[in-house]
Amino acid sequence: MSNEVSGLQDLLDLAEFGAVDNPPPPVLYKYMISDRIDDVLERGMVRFTHLVNTNDSFEIRKTFKSFTGPKFEKLMMKAAEIAVTNQFIEDHLKKLIAEHKLPMTTKEVRALLETQTGMPIEDMLREQMKPFLDLFMQSFHKVKTPEDFLEELGSTLLCFSLSERFDLPTMWAHYGGGHTGIVVVFDTNDEWFKRADKPDESRLQKVLYVDEQLDEVFDNLQAAVSSKTTDWSYEREWRLNCGMQHIDQTVPGTDIHLRSFPPTAVSAVIVGSKASNETVEKVREILKRKYPHARLQKTTPQRMSGTFDLQEI
Repeated sequence: MSNEVSGLQDLLDLAEFGAVDNPPPPVLYKYMISDRIDDVLERGMVRFTHLVNTNDSFEIRKTFKSFTGPKFEKLMMKAAEIAVTNQFIEDHLKKLIAEHKLPMTTKEVRALLETQTGMPIEDMLREQMKPFLDLFMQSFHKVKTPEDFLEELGSTLLCFSLSERFDLPTMWAHYGGGHTGIVVVFDTNDEWFKRADKPDESRLQKVLYVDEQLDEVFDNLQAAVSSKTTDWSYEREWRLNCGMQHIDQTVPGTDIHLRSFPPTAVSAVIVGSKASNETVEKVREILKRKYPHARLQKTTPQRMSGTFDLQEI
């Protein structure tokens, strides 16, 4: 694996921690037209889309000016200080004494070094770290530009998008077939949404909506790699990201990439207020066979209040 790809993956791994600070709601909603019922509910597969192919023309945009800056430097120094513990120093002093057969204790070596440098060994190590950190920060910029990184991110990362709400009229109009389609209700506590290395943590990330450009990535790591402009804030979006290695099927000759999900991940299906009887019965039959635990519901618009009633059917 190249350094460029490795660096990209490292940053994406870091980005996953954004989900910890923003735990997802118990359920999330996927709007879709009725034509997708067979693919999604019958076959148990959903589409993951490369970021460069989403319906937002500016999905991939320059969200930050620089990889590094004061916050990055502070983060790296803190990480280095955590690594250089008293026990770490003590063990290395003992090793130094043994290798050179010095007739001294570690306490005496510490005192000698402090006399020679005018500072405790911990402070001396911190001073020695700074040139290496500066060199590291300079080399970071030589690997790739922010523009290159974001283009690679867009062509490498795939996402499955969901919404916090089932009752958004614009979402029903744009993605739910003008209320003739359905919304699949996903249980975010299902293991399908969890991290393999940390089963208690979710892989779902909340999309942030920002128009301004960050000075550096670590001003807001999540906004740098998982954000859209405020024009899209009505979607209330969350995402499940993955790479091509996690895709189960690609439709030949297309950029349609599918990934299967377990029946346990679905807690309900909501049919739109204008869904045909054929759509309702088709969903009912599939739920009975494949998702017996899932509820079937239908929306009814309340025009005077501007809300939707949700009824079991």
